Amino acid sequence: MSNWRDTAPDWFRAAVESPWEQRFVESGGAKIHYRLRGAAGAPGIVLCHGNAAHSGWWDFIAPALAETHRVAAMDFAGMGDSEERRNATPEGFAQDIASVIADAGFDAPPLLIGHSFGGGMSMFLAETRPDLIRALVMMDSPIYPPPEIAGARPAPPKIAPRRYPKREIALERFRLIPEQPVVNAWAVNYIADTGIMETPRGWIWKARTNIFGHPAFGDSYWQDQRDRFPRVSVPLHVVWGTLSALCTPDTMTYMRSVAPAGTGFIEMPDAYHHVLLDQPEETIRIIREIAAA
Repeated sequence: MSNWRDTAPDWFRAAVESPWEQRFVESGGAKIHYRLRGAAGAPGIVLCHGNAAHSGWWDFIAPALAETHRVAAMDFAGMGDSEERRNATPEGFAQDIASVIADAGFDAPPLLIGHSFGGGMSMFLAETRPDLIRALVMMDSPIYPPPEIAGARPAPPKIAPRRYPKREIALERFRLIPEQPVVNAWAVNYIADTGIMETPRGWIWKARTNIFGHPAFGDSYWQDQRDRFPRVSVPLHVVWGTLSALCTPDTMTYMRSVAPAGTGFIEMPDAYHHVLLDQPEETIRIIREIAAA
């Protein structure tokens, strides 16, 4: 794995090296970490990462948004620099978001944005506590058709936590899930470089809690998501990559058919599931456009 600094464009290096404030807030017995940028009193934005990821995925997105907004990029419990929690449930992860919103000191409800798993947890909060946010953006965050329409979904991969004797070995073995072509190696290398930590027993990824194969995120979870999605009452935008392995044409057709009235659907050409990494500048443009509206 090459050093991202050697190949990253100037704007990317400037973004990830810009300052941010480190904060922690308690949620369900765990300390939740988040990165805060932007002027106090500016309209708020909360950014939620995907499964087995961390808040650093937004490091090259958040600084541009912080030019006009107060931006909080959070780590879910058991991921990034947040503490682990015994029970991993949608209710617990949604509470993590609510705790960050309460602690960040926004003057008004923020715009909530979630990628993949983070979009699902954001949708859960938007449906149960619409008073906490002003709008929701789900980025390549699928609501799958029911089995009677699409057939049974294949079981998600069960990924056991791994420890590596050397940092370099871990970085060489980093892979995106789901697998996809690497569009911008410097972006992928950056999130790997900032997503690893040393322990007395070796190097591990900061994604200690992984919901792949977790019983709380099985078939009943997806049915619950299907039930909640049409009930979202705040303004909603759905953004997805046209090459995504998760937001397939069939999935997007289903989402359009059950989405709340007025939902905005925005395609991101030449992007796979990890839209932030594939098209970071386009991601910034789209979020800015939605936030301004």
